[in-house]
Amino acid sequence: MQALSGHITDIRTAIRAIMEACKQANQNSSALKDAETDLPTLEQALDQLVDVMTRIESDTQSSSDTRSEDITEIGEYALQMQETLSTTVGKLGLAEQKQPLSYLTVNIALWIAAHDGRIQTLEPVVDAIAQIANTTRDPQQLEQFGAVILQIIHSVSSVISQDLEKMNLGRPWRVLLLNHGIVATRSHNAESMEAAFALLTSKLPEDATRFFSEGMQQMEALNYPPHVRKVMEKYHREWPLNRSLH
Repeated sequence: MQALSGHITDIRTAIRAIMEACKQANQNSSALKDAETDLPTLEQALDQLVDVMTRIESDTQSSSDTRSEDITEIGEYALQMQETLSTTVGKLGLAEQKQPLSYLTVNIALWIAAHDGRIQTLEPVVDAIAQIANTTRDPQQLEQFGAVILQIIHSVSSVISQDLEKMNLGRPWRVLLLNHGIVATRSHNAESMEAAFALLTSKLPEDATRFFSEGMQQMEALNYPPHVRKVMEKYHREWPLNRSLH
C-alpha cells in the first residue's frame, strides 16, 4: 500500500502522473478528440487547483486567518475535479489508473481533514477507500489505513454524519463506517477493533447485530487469531440476534 499523507506534494505528483498517462493514451487513440473533456483545459484547471491548495497551505502555516469554510470549499472543488479526471480516465480505458485515482482521492480527503475543513462529497472518497482496502492484505498496513479512515470519518460534514437517510442502505456514511469496522478487523489489532466497533455501535446501532454476526462467521471461515476472535465474540454477545433497539 502506498503512503497516504494528504501532503500537497503527493497530490501534485499523483495528478501529474495520471494526466501524463491520459495524454499518452489520447495521442495513441484520440479517444477524447470529440469529447467534452479537453485534456489541456483539464490539466490547466488541475494545475490551478494545486496552486490554490499550496497557497492556502502556506497561508495556514504563516497565520491562522484561513477559515474552515474556505478549506471546505476548496476541498469540495478538488473532489469535483478528481471526479472529472476519473471520468476522463474512464473514457480512455485506463483501468491501471484506478488505483492511483483512489490514492489521489483519499489524499485530497486527508488534506481537507488536516486543514480543519469538512468533506461534503463523500461517495468518491468511500469508493476510493473500498478500492484500497480490497487490494491491501498486510495487517500492519491495514492498521495504518484504519487510522486514515478514522481521520476522514471525523472530518465528514455534519449534514452527512447526522445520517438522516436511514432507509438508504447504500448511503456513503453507512458504507464508510462498516468498511472502517472491516478494515480494523482485518488489521488484527484489538485496539483498532475496539475503537471502530464502538463507533459503529454508536452511529449504526441498527446494523451492529448483523455486522457482528457476520463477523463471527468470518472468524471461523478465515481462521482469525484468538485475540481478534475475542474482541469479535465480545461484541457479538453484546449485540445478539434477538436484541431489540430502543
